[in-house]
Amino acid sequence: KMLLKELQTRDVVNVVDGSKLGKITDIEIDFETGKILEITITKNKYLFGLGETKINVPWEKVEKIGGEVIIVNVNNE
Repeated sequence: KMLLKELQTRDVVNVVDGSKLGKITDIEIDFETGKILEITITKNKYLFGLGETKINVPWEKVEKIGGEVIIVNVNNE
């Protein structure tokens, strides 16, 4: 069992190239099944949220949730 606030403290890392994508800022849940559909990852390039980028990652692309990082498998196209 894990709370959203615990997920939001971990860095998200892409297993494809080892890049740090950012932190989870939102999740999409299917209310009928209760399953997580997708996570939103936000990376701030500058201070105060200026130049932030958002990436939506399907839950199926989450490979592992560890104590410090969340590993995802996505292509940066």
